[in-house]
Amino acid sequence: MKIIHVTNYFRDTHQHVGGAEQAAFRTAMLAWKHNCSIRVVSTKPDSRANSPFEVIPLPILEDYAPRLARKYLEAAKWYSVQYDPLARRRFRAVLNADPPDVVHFHNVQFLTLSLLSQAKRAGARTILSIYDYWLFCPTVMLVDTKNGFCRKAHGHWCIDCLPPTLRVLQKVLLAARRTVIDGYLPLVDRFHVLSEHSRSVLERYGIPPNKIRVVPLTLPMEFEDLTVSEDPPDPGMILYAGWLNERKGLHRLLEAMPAVLAAHPQARVTAVGGKVKFGDAYVERLRNIMKAGGFSDRVTFTGHIPPSHMKSYIEKAAVVVIPEQYENMSPLLMIEAMVLGKPVVISRAGGIPEFIEHGVSGLMADPLKPEDFADKIGTVLGDPERARAMGRAARERILSKLDSELIWEKTRDMYTS
Repeated sequence: MKIIHVTNYFRDTHQHVGGAEQAAFRTAMLAWKHNCSIRVVSTKPDSRANSPFEVIPLPILEDYAPRLARKYLEAAKWYSVQYDPLARRRFRAVLNADPPDVVHFHNVQFLTLSLLSQAKRAGARTILSIYDYWLFCPTVMLVDTKNGFCRKAHGHWCIDCLPPTLRVLQKVLLAARRTVIDGYLPLVDRFHVLSEHSRSVLERYGIPPNKIRVVPLTLPMEFEDLTVSEDPPDPGMILYAGWLNERKGLHRLLEAMPAVLAAHPQARVTAVGGKVKFGDAYVERLRNIMKAGGFSDRVTFTGHIPPSHMKSYIEKAAVVVIPEQYENMSPLLMIEAMVLGKPVVISRAGGIPEFIEHGVSGLMADPLKPEDFADKIGTVLGDPERARAMGRAARERILSKLDSELIWEKTRDMYTS
């Protein structure tokens, strides 16, 4: 089977690597190990390519725009302008030169959904993986102004959730958003999601149930030996890993820290992850929380860490905290921490309860209540024996769910059924 994976960014090719990029890599690697021919189509590399796959760069309009204009082009695409003539033309040439059986789309906001039509014209089956809710919400979170789950999806009302800049342009783009994106969705043969909860979100939006497949991700290649370090963890290390943005919820962890430190003065946060575009205001918000609480010296920001180095950070942690602020499907960090036998404190949201048995294989907290996170973190730091027991239970639970051969069977069925 010949498969092309399409993604804005790709591991070992770009510096911008988060959960979605890791997921694309793992899915490609799984098919490659089962003798499929794999090519990857992405934006222009910004780091030295070291990928095991052929990575074909597509030009996009932003490559040729002045620096100031690039941000606005990206914002326009993010909101609703899902057409890039340069990427579309080059992609057509790639497809014509060697037609694939399957084109698997991942996050493609900047390459644009317009590539779907080219894949269909080439006679390929089309798969679209959903890692967040960008298709239905410009903030990707599907959270309303009262911090509840948004059941209306995108529309002109989204203006209330967006940054207070360029309001006129935002309104114009939002007015067209649903029409534009919904116009591309019939070109998708199968929608790939990571949890049953996400299936329900897509069905509620109007995606036909027979087009949705729930297929979890395989374990990361760095963890394939499945060994757990015998070294004791750093007893005060609280690990956060994720982009520095609202939906990942680092602010909730920092809001919890005064209470955590009052009970556990040795506690400190290691925050792994980079800034996002238009994310300066959020980073300033984090600084203000730390300054007001007087614990700036108890937080270390590492910046982006290559995926190959994340295992060592997880192994050192006393507790891994994942304060997601939206209905996440199944955070990759959760899976990695569970595999390594680490206790997890995580938001009770989205598909997470499908993986965590509260009090047994991890602790879930109300995503909006820092005091709940403080209580759960304190439970782990204050009872190392219980923490080890939760870690063992987490490892056993996740390994039973993520059998690679079963996942491949589901993936192959998604590609061929």
